[in-house]
Amino acid sequence: MRLVLTALLCLTLQAAWVETKSGPFLVYSDAGDDQTRAALYHLEQFRFIFGEALGKRDLKCVWPITIVVRKPGKVAETPYLGFSRDGWLGTWPAGSAPPPAWFQQLALLFMEDNLTYRMPGDLEPTFATLYSTLEIKGGRVVVGAPPAAAQRTRTWAMLQYLLTNPETAVRTRVLLSNLAAGADEITAFRNAYEKPKSAIDKEVDAYYAKGDFPTVTIPGRPLAPERAFSLIPMLASRLRVLPADQLMARGAPDAEILAAYEAAQKERPGPLGYEGIGLIRGRSTQSPIKTLPDDAKRALEAMAADEEHAGTRGLALLGLLERAQKQNPAWHEIYLQLAARETGPIRRAFHLKKAAELAPRLPEIWRDLAKAQFDAKQFPEAERSWRAAERVARDDQEREQLKTAREQFEQIRYDLEAAERARRKKEEVDEIERVRRESLDAIRRAEEAGNAGKATGAKAEKWWDGPPTTAFLGTLESVACQGSTFRLSARDREGKPAAFVIKDPGKVVILGAGQTQVQLSCGPQRPPRKVKIDYTQTREVVTVEFQ
Repeated sequence: MRLVLTALLCLTLQAAWVETKSGPFLVYSDAGDDQTRAALYHLEQFRFIFGEALGKRDLKCVWPITIVVRKPGKVAETPYLGFSRDGWLGTWPAGSAPPPAWFQQLALLFMEDNLTYRMPGDLEPTFATLYSTLEIKGGRVVVGAPPAAAQRTRTWAMLQYLLTNPETAVRTRVLLSNLAAGADEITAFRNAYEKPKSAIDKEVDAYYAKGDFPTVTIPGRPLAPERAFSLIPMLASRLRVLPADQLMARGAPDAEILAAYEAAQKERPGPLGYEGIGLIRGRSTQSPIKTLPDDAKRALEAMAADEEHAGTRGLALLGLLERAQKQNPAWHEIYLQLAARETGPIRRAFHLKKAAELAPRLPEIWRDLAKAQFDAKQFPEAERSWRAAERVARDDQEREQLKTAREQFEQIRYDLEAAERARRKKEEVDEIERVRRESLDAIRRAEEAGNAGKATGAKAEKWWDGPPTTAFLGTLESVACQGSTFRLSARDREGKPAAFVIKDPGKVVILGAGQTQVQLSCGPQRPPRKVKIDYTQTREVVTVEFQ
């Protein structure tokens, strides 16, 4: 009888919890259907209005955002939003809304996951502050309510003025889109308002000095909460680990979180609890499975055995990166781990490029990509990655550090390229020298064979097997060098001019008076030198022998 009553009580408690979902938001609640839908309605209106201001119609999030709405009086703590086992997790006070700081954090999260570049200066946190005070009134939204006095900076006043002023509100979306796309302030202001930023600054200075900040009411997203959001009972497996997940999101001590997951497992073991235990026990490492503590490894392997409910973070920590990537293809960390496994720079750069595309606002990824591309001798790509890192630097100090590192790598690159050019030049010279030596050896062997033939009466073999040649005797007056082509100007013994060409110096034998190999010098020959030139019918030189 006691077991039956306990089971009925559990079913009753579970039935009190419902869940509903829209976009990146997942709401769990025991506060009733109306409160559940009202919370999700407010979240979706915020996402819509904030996305419209950024020029992003459908803001995404790399990880789901789970919101827990409790009955009034159940939870007295300040609403929070933190990262937990399977994504972002926060609380929502039933019947009201979280404070502005909560929405400021949500706005910053959306900017991090949806913008490619960083807005200059303090524009991003100030923009988040501006929308943190957004008010939902039926189907309409009030924008521009002043935050706490300490947050009413001049930058806040500028954004508030531009977004609430009917003459500038529409154009301000162009401004923010340009800034979010990496444009500098001067260019972005001119593109948006067709006048210099200095003119806007005068208007803002007067507005800020006045200290009167009226709000503006705009239409919200056309949603009917009672029809737009369907409710279903919350899964018991999710409800069991919810207290432990909340502790993780709040940043509680590991021992407290671990105890909560183990309590859930004692009630009924499941993959969600195993993942939580594995993440906490393996928190000291984010490396592949071979470095995991044994207890963390066992818990994560038990989780991974459930193909349907295994968690993305647990799979990644276990080293099952392909499964993790399929579950959350937008998570850049998977590609960082794949890159860490690679020993060669080309494959490492490939995975780092994927990570940079998924998380383009993280300068450290672009920096590591640039280093891998440099090691792979992909110098133009490395330079682009270094500059991308500078563009998304979090502050001027980090940007200067990245610039210095880029300049150091560029100097190393120039030195390597100069050394490579020198090596290739030496190889070319060595090859020419080799061909000349082989030609000289061939001539000497032919001469020796001819001399031997004269002594024995045998027929001498010709060393030259090319086109017939003619011998020229005279003086060499000048050599015109045009790249690898040499043009020789000479006079025969009777003073008549003659011209010859050397198209491939590596194939021409040039001998000095002592039958030693020499090189032609470009320009006039002072004084003209007596020479014997063997040449073909096309006046192409075969040998040059100075007398």
